[in-house]
Amino acid sequence: MKRFPLASQIFVAMVLGAGIGISLNIGVSAGRVDPDTAAMVAGVGQWMGKVFLTLLNMVVVPLIFASLVSSITSVGKGGGNLKRLGFQTIAYYMLTSALAIVTGLIMVNLINPGEGVDYAALMAAAHADGATPPAPPAVAEGGVGAVLADIVYRLIPTNVVQVATSNRTILGLIFFAVSFGVAAVHTGGEHLERISGFFTSVYEVMITLTNGILMVAPFGIGGYLLFVTATTGVALGGGLLLYMVTVFLALCMHVITLSLLLWLVTQRNPIAYAYTMKEALVTAFSTASSSGTLPLTMQCVRKGGVSEQVTSFTLPLGATLNMDGTALYEAVAVLFVAQMLGDLDLGQQVVVAVTALLASVGAAGIPHAGTVMMVIVMQAVGLPTESVLVILAVDRVLDMCRTTVNVWSDAVGAAIIGAVEDGS
Repeated sequence: MKRFPLASQIFVAMVLGAGIGISLNIGVSAGRVDPDTAAMVAGVGQWMGKVFLTLLNMVVVPLIFASLVSSITSVGKGGGNLKRLGFQTIAYYMLTSALAIVTGLIMVNLINPGEGVDYAALMAAAHADGATPPAPPAVAEGGVGAVLADIVYRLIPTNVVQVATSNRTILGLIFFAVSFGVAAVHTGGEHLERISGFFTSVYEVMITLTNGILMVAPFGIGGYLLFVTATTGVALGGGLLLYMVTVFLALCMHVITLSLLLWLVTQRNPIAYAYTMKEALVTAFSTASSSGTLPLTMQCVRKGGVSEQVTSFTLPLGATLNMDGTALYEAVAVLFVAQMLGDLDLGQQVVVAVTALLASVGAAGIPHAGTVMMVIVMQAVGLPTESVLVILAVDRVLDMCRTTVNVWSDAVGAAIIGAVEDGS
């Protein structure tokens, strides 16, 4: 008997999870469902989602390290141009992140979602709900220079074992993995052969383990959607609704931009490529974690015909450095708050764009990381950091959307760089 395709299983689980969650939410609002019962069911869904995401996170560190080292050593053994591959990857990430921020700034200036919104009323409602703003990072008061300095500082690990113990310190792990791989290439000879063979084997084993984890993907994704829909309010204020629409439209415009880049450079059908990426995209949407989705993203991109070397080099970097959706979201959110308080001039918006670009690079690929980094952007233009509270009520839904865009950008980047490498 033919096994039900994974994509179909995930789709059915999403529909069931969302349907149950929305029904519970509406039932509680109407007084027909006991809040404690709804919370218990939502808690079960959250537990299922967390188990799945934890399983994925379990393989992230060894997968990133093994994939980067195996890719770099393979390119080095084959006489490939490592510098060219690295330059193309970073150039793509900087270009698309900048395009995302510009798209967000244009959209928020066109729609003006913050005009006429009562900031004091939103803050009062946020405080009434018991929301607390994320702690401002220590570098927030130092402006753009301090953000850049902090990224460089966190890039170099003082203890490799320590940075490998948390997905929040992936930046340092990536730096060491790249340095280790480059050193192996320069060492050469039998040492390069052994290192390359060992880490290629580790990478293949991690891919096999990932395939096993995906067997529980429908339960985890369905559970997460149940939790999110059951606990997210369905009645939003007009101001926040327009803000959500602004972010969503800007994200959609950026998806179109990325799809056009894919088509222009590779001549691939973006819709067909997105269909190949469907498991990774729905996982990113449900879990709001680009790092957790990385194992699945790599698998889908490989199925999409991108070479092993390009996939294993670009995607681990992209999961940490390429946060288009996060950068766009930070720019829109900061200007939304500014519009409620009096708007920002062109010079201040340029500061927002630059700071958002740098902050997105430093954001960990975990849920709500963008909200924490937004504090840096707000302080760069003199906005009160407590104003983050006004958007926390809808942040989870937007986090799911922007994470999906992050993963799509990574996938498009891998396909574009793969096409350029094949043609060179």
